[in-house]
Amino acid sequence: MTNNVATDIAASLKTAGVENFFLLTGGDQPLWIALRDAGIRMVVGRSEASAVYMADGYARASGRVTPTYGQAGPGAANVAAALADSVWAQSPVFALTGATATQAVHMNEYQDLDQHIIFGPVTKWNGAVADPGTAGDLVWQALQIAATPTRGPTHLDIPKNFFGMPGAPDTPRAGSRRNIAEPSKIRPLASEIEAAVTSLKNAQRPVLFVGEGVRLASAWTDLALLSDLAGIPIVATAGGKPAVLASHPNFCGVVGRYSSVTANALLAEADCVLALGTRLGGLATNGYSLPNRSATVLQIDHDSQALVNAYALSLAIRADLGISLADILNVVKQKGMMASRDWLTHCRTQVEGWTVHHKQQIKAVADNAALSPLSVLDELSRYATEVTLVADTGYMAAWTGVLYPIARYDSFFRAIGSLGWALPASLGVQMARQEKVVCITGDGGIGYHLADIETAVRYQLPVVILVMNNSALAFEYHEQKYRWNGNVVAEANDFGKIDFAMAATALGAQGAKVNNREEFSAALAQAMKSSVPFVIDVTIDKEAFPPVTNFDAVMERKL
Repeated sequence: MTNNVATDIAASLKTAGVENFFLLTGGDQPLWIALRDAGIRMVVGRSEASAVYMADGYARASGRVTPTYGQAGPGAANVAAALADSVWAQSPVFALTGATATQAVHMNEYQDLDQHIIFGPVTKWNGAVADPGTAGDLVWQALQIAATPTRGPTHLDIPKNFFGMPGAPDTPRAGSRRNIAEPSKIRPLASEIEAAVTSLKNAQRPVLFVGEGVRLASAWTDLALLSDLAGIPIVATAGGKPAVLASHPNFCGVVGRYSSVTANALLAEADCVLALGTRLGGLATNGYSLPNRSATVLQIDHDSQALVNAYALSLAIRADLGISLADILNVVKQKGMMASRDWLTHCRTQVEGWTVHHKQQIKAVADNAALSPLSVLDELSRYATEVTLVADTGYMAAWTGVLYPIARYDSFFRAIGSLGWALPASLGVQMARQEKVVCITGDGGIGYHLADIETAVRYQLPVVILVMNNSALAFEYHEQKYRWNGNVVAEANDFGKIDFAMAATALGAQGAKVNNREEFSAALAQAMKSSVPFVIDVTIDKEAFPPVTNFDAVMERKL
């Protein structure tokens, strides 16, 4: 194999343990040859955006740095636009893009674009290769930085004429470089842990406020033990949800803008809140209204920037979440700390009431002419111990975030803000996981990447894709109906009637169109047994109202 820049890149990827390279092919032939010869599988999506989302899903589910690619110009621009969710999720995605050939810069070349600058807002490191001999080293550097907390996407531009050029004569070959280093974890000071425990002990109504950082640190076991031993209720953000089992007796639900009424109310009552791995942003705090401003707020996060937020923190600890929870747990054990039993009983009673009401709501919609998402999620919950769920943003994130029970740790991923993310991301998650992966999206979300059903077929990924189909962007419709005095702009919201099960069949997958719970139950059972991708088009009620706070000022929420 001739040594060139492409082989240097492949060697760096191989040494880092990369197995899959997500892309939409785009002209850089030496790179495809080098990746193939290095034994790195190229996973080709139907667009650059879907390739990025697949890489993101794979990175989140595996915890490994995952590369993606776009060709010079529009391909690179599409990659940059798709990296936003990776930034928000602290997902270690490495984006490699071709760039205009050096001899053609500023020469009005085809697809020439000043593309490097657009990656700045969506990466933690944004590099460019100026010398062909440095490409392998810079790829390695980009991989290392993506893997270092706070994790996040990195980017490297490589002029397309470089790929076939001679590489570094002394580029380390696979096996001669050390693996991506596990960075040292920051340990909290003993005085900080003592102060946190003292604040919780002195509180009348303490709460553990769990964010995605707990999931990223895999610290769910110590979190559960802390709540058990200290008798402190738990609430979670949508990102923190997979770090708390729904069966935990002290779990009070998901809070924020997409939330349960009861969980938000209990967090509002708290007089001391220990925020663990949440940045206390607008979605998690319902527009910075939770916790209440008179509460003592303690925060632990490994990222110092996360500790700068809208709250006047009584204690800000920059430290690893796993180490911090273990240290707090040890102090609690030593001191025999136990929070107010009355407060815990109050929280459990409120949650029991919400649970009863939830079941009543499911029963109430059972005979509706149009299927309710409540029924869909209740049926899906029967498989919660078997599947990992991947949800789109918007209403899909709200329905699943609040109502879908976590029966296994780290078994729920969602788009943080990019509609359409879920379908391609679920393919990446399925490649990283052995269990069945279920994607839940709407007819708006699936439209972004419908063609990637064929990608799932091509790579034999047996994902189950649930399309909540109301032929509309229902969030927009409800905004207009409830917050703009019924001034509904149908042409801005409504889609045509599409049978996505038929579309799936045309793309090589299996599919079923369902209109009631009995049909859905049968289709889901069939999909769970299927060894090929299976799309279930679920006709749902356009008026079905999700658990979001957006309309609290004009109507009373039921859940």
